[in-house]
Amino acid sequence: MDIFSIIGLVLAFVGVIGGMVLEGGHPSALLQVTAFMIVIIGSLGATMVATLPSDMSFAIKSLKRVFLPSKYDFHGLMEKVIELANLARREGLLALETYANSGQGDPFLVKCLTLAIDGSSAEAIRETVEVDMHIAEEDDKAGMKFWETWGALAPTVGVLGAVLGLMHVMSVLDQPALIGPGIAVAFVATVYGVGFANVVCLPMSFKLKRHIEHDQLLKSMVLEGVVGIQSGIAPGALRSKLKVYLGHHGGGAANDKKH
Repeated sequence: MDIFSIIGLVLAFVGVIGGMVLEGGHPSALLQVTAFMIVIIGSLGATMVATLPSDMSFAIKSLKRVFLPSKYDFHGLMEKVIELANLARREGLLALETYANSGQGDPFLVKCLTLAIDGSSAEAIRETVEVDMHIAEEDDKAGMKFWETWGALAPTVGVLGAVLGLMHVMSVLDQPALIGPGIAVAFVATVYGVGFANVVCLPMSFKLKRHIEHDQLLKSMVLEGVVGIQSGIAPGALRSKLKVYLGHHGGGAANDKKH
């Protein structure tokens, strides 16, 4: 579980609501069903209009990726690639079938190895796998864009809610006692829109973007390793080549670096 995300959300809400309380406000002032309906439900509907039906499943799955992400074990995968490179150097590419058929290996590494074992050239492996990486990246981006779109629309719908609330206030100008509370309620919609966008939606889309970048980088390292194995690069030279990917995150010298 990504405790960092949970702590971040808690801190954001504590900061906003705590600041309001320190200014003399009361949290109950934010509990407005009408504002919730207009802003959250309304902006969700607008986001669904902007999203392809086929992308909704990726948006739902992306929630799990934010709070229950996979570990990016760059060092562990690099060591496995080097181990396989040594095995292939001693016994040939066919010796890698045991790992590829074990059912316990990294799925992406197995996919790359299968192409190498089947006799594909280094260029063919790279072309095939890069297409696969691109498609997977686009699917992941579909989930990210859902939250990004919701974060972009929520503040505008919040302004719409505020305008609707002010319209109601204008209808009771002959009752001064109702004007102040009415204006306060109207602006709750703006708080909902701006708050939901900047505390929930946009931060989630930013984190998903980083997950996508890490995933693509890890796959690039694995692809480079398998191409190196197929090309017959010495394991020592291959290790030096793959260490660049660990160094990108400042973990090149760390044996237990995980992301």
